[in-house]
Amino acid sequence: MRSVLCALLIVVFAGSSLAAPPRWNVVPSKSSLTFVVEVNGQRVTGRFPGFGALIAFDPADLAHSSVKVTMDMTGVKSGDATRDAMLLKPDWFNVLDFPQAVYEATSFVAKGANRYEAQGKLKLKGIMQDVVLPFTLSINGDTAVAKGQTTLARRAFHVGQNKEFETDKPVALNVKVMVNVTAKRAK
Repeated sequence: MRSVLCALLIVVFAGSSLAAPPRWNVVPSKSSLTFVVEVNGQRVTGRFPGFGALIAFDPADLAHSSVKVTMDMTGVKSGDATRDAMLLKPDWFNVLDFPQAVYEATSFVAKGANRYEAQGKLKLKGIMQDVVLPFTLSINGDTAVAKGQTTLARRAFHVGQNKEFETDKPVALNVKVMVNVTAKRAK
């Protein structure tokens, strides 16, 4: 009898550990990926309108959760056509060689009160760096809303390589990145 009970427990726990977290589909019309940087003393807000994500997330199963965000760097918008054209060039995003950036998070930490940290890697311009993204998450039925913000050192990714951009002037060295994603649970 004891061996039957042990076998039953193994099957139950093995089965529960094999269940994958639910998948979520981004709702593009309700989601944004934006950045803020100071340029010549002025705050500039930009956005990456073309991004998608593969999301498998369960707050009760962070160990098996994952997120992979792919950003189309060719569509960057900063509110100024001249600046947007400059951002596409080799000194900045070099979109001819690196048309996409990818952030992949495979580790999550619960911080309490619907707050989390995604720990992952960002690959931008062929350079991979660790990036922690603190975020909040609210799930209401089949809809999830995640909002997060982190700061990136642009020079770590060789963004703004020209000598005149090596310091904090005219373009700040740190760039604030904001994520606002609404997603629906996949059926």
